[in-house]
Parts: sequence; C-alpha cells; structure tokens
Amino acid sequence: MKVMIVAGEPSGDLHASHVVNALKAIDPNIILTGMGGDMMAKAGVSLQIHIHDSAVMGFADALAVLPKFLRKLAILKQHIRQHQPDALLLIDFAEFNMPLAKFAYRHNVRVIYYIPPKAWAWRGGRAKKLAKRTNVIASIFPFETEFYRNAGAPAEFVGHPLVDFANCKLNVKEAREKLNLKNDTHVIGLMPGSRRSEVQRHLPIMLKAASNIAKTFPDSEWILPLAPGISETLVANCKEGIEKLPNIKLIQGETYTAMRAATVLLIASGTATLEATCIGTPMIIVFRTSWHNWHIIRALTPLENSGLPNLIANKRIVPELLQENLTPDTLTEHALELLQNLDKRNEQCEALQSVYQQLGTSGAAERTAQLIVEQIESAHNPHK
Repeated sequence: MKVMIVAGEPSGDLHASHVVNALKAIDPNIILTGMGGDMMAKAGVSLQIHIHDSAVMGFADALAVLPKFLRKLAILKQHIRQHQPDALLLIDFAEFNMPLAKFAYRHNVRVIYYIPPKAWAWRGGRAKKLAKRTNVIASIFPFETEFYRNAGAPAEFVGHPLVDFANCKLNVKEAREKLNLKNDTHVIGLMPGSRRSEVQRHLPIMLKAASNIAKTFPDSEWILPLAPGISETLVANCKEGIEKLPNIKLIQGETYTAMRAATVLLIASGTATLEATCIGTPMIIVFRTSWHNWHIIRALTPLENSGLPNLIANKRIVPELLQENLTPDTLTEHALELLQNLDKRNEQCEALQSVYQQLGTSGAAERTAQLIVEQIESAHNPHK
C-alpha cells in the first residue's frame, strides 16, 4: 500500500503520527509519504515537505504566506502525478488541504479527510464541496458526522483523538504535590496560547488580571504551562510594566498535570480548551486577534459561541471573553466569580463531563487507519 499523508500544523503532525503507527501495525511494508513534521518523520513517513514554517494565525498571516503555500501545493500535486498513491489522508489544515483533495480525487486517488473543516461552525458550503472531493470523512464529533452526511458527504464517526492522550492519572492533591504547589489554596492556571502572537496578545491581560485577583486571594498559587516554542523570555517581556504581580511558576512538559492541579484555568480559545474539558478543569475562554482578523471572523461566523466546549454543548457552559470584551477587569470579574463560588465550578465540571462523553471512546487513530485500508481494498476490489 502507498499512502500520502498531509498535515500542516504541529497538532496535525501529532495526530498523523498516531494514524501512521496504526497503519504500520496493519501493514509493516506500507509506503508512507507526504507533508508533516518531526513526529510524522519519526513514525516513518518520508517527507516531501516539512511544516516548520507552515503554521499561520489569522487571515492576514495566511495571505502573507500564500505564495509559499502554492509552491508546496504544486510539489505535492506533482508527487501525486508521478507516484499515484493508493490513498491520500488529509488532516485538518483546510485552506491548503481542500484544493489538494479536489486534485487527488480527480486523479483517482482515494481521499480520506481526518479532522475535517469545521464547516458546521462557519463557511458551511465547504461540506458540499468535500462531498464531491472525498471518499470518506473521518469525523471527530457525532454532530459533525451528521452535519456532513446531511450535506451529502460520506462521513464516519471515529471519535476525538484527544480522548487517547489528554488525561492525567493523578488526582488534584497528587498533581499539586508533583508540581510543589500548596493543597490548601486556589491554584490559577494561565494558558495564553501556543503561538507567539497569541501569547503577546493574551498574556499581558491575564497578568494584569492576576495582579487584581491576588488582592482578593493573596495566598493563591499561579502556574503557567509553557507551550512548546514559547520561551521564558517572551513571558518575561509580557510582565514588563505590570505592578504587584504574584509569583507565577512556569511549568515545562507537564501541561496535563498543571491542568489537573488548577482550580480554574484562564485559557486561550483553541484545542487546549478541549484538553481542559478532557481533564475536567473549570475555565474561562479568552480570545483576541487583530482588528482585521476579528472583523473577517465575525462576518464569516454566525455562531453565538466560539469556544469548543460551548460549541459541542450547543450552549454557553464556559464563560467566553472575546476581543473588546477581553479586558483585565472583565477577566478579573469572571475569575473571582468562579473562585468564590464552588457551586458554579461544580456546575461547569458536570457540563464539561457531558461534553467529554460526546467525544467517543479511545482508538480514533486506529479506526481512521482501518477506514484508509478499507478504501484501498475497495479501490482494488470494486465488486467485492
């Protein structure tokens, strides 16, 4: 079997590596090529393109790298022409992968889309396009599966990949002891994002709120799990000019332990909010981007909620502070409301547990690998 795999960001690289391992368990002689990162390469994929410079944040960034993306797209199309893989596995990264799906499908390559575009959230027309460009969509949400099927797309629910690894075996007391935190006080976690631009926009606001919150809870502890690629220097720069900051402990490589240890998380909108959902920690979702990006997002997104836990619950179970509503004062107000009210925290925890149960059971990568094999077998034996 020859399978081409295309992921454009670190999260896609991670999820792809798990699918690769599952495919190799089925067929140790499988030939794997494509675009990805270090994890895919380590798993055994021969990379035509490395993604070290592919990740972008917002529409303005995407426009700036458009020529580079077009060159990468041309390289992958040429590879499809020359080597004719049995199947193409696309992972997330919609603006790049949708044109590639169209090209591969027209060249009689079986197309499997894992972690498809969130067409149910915005730009719903993409679902009908994918119905004409894919052989199967490996969907990660039950409602997403139904949405794509209603659009005429062949969709199968494989479960969410986070269920397999977004967990912590420690209880709150054990997690705090591991991180040398006190057990008799509140622990507030700051998670400003995984990209430099996110940290620069979110962290100063979080730190100003921390200074305010510490006046009410002077004995509270503060932690900041560092995302890969985010330096201590960047964090230090964000602290400049902020007075009476509490001591904030930087955590390296123990993100899920930090999530478990926290009473409340102040967290940037994105995949991390779903990781916190899996861990079960109450949170406040924040998001701020450039003026241009925000107005484009609002024009294209008619949804009342933007945080993943709220989207899945189809109601506001987690507070969201977005764009101009995200200020040190509003963040302080919402944080104090949660910290001072155990019933509110418990209520949110129950709602998060309900969302978690909608993410399916473990084994998303294995089920996706099986779909790929089934598609290849179907192509080779169309009358079977």
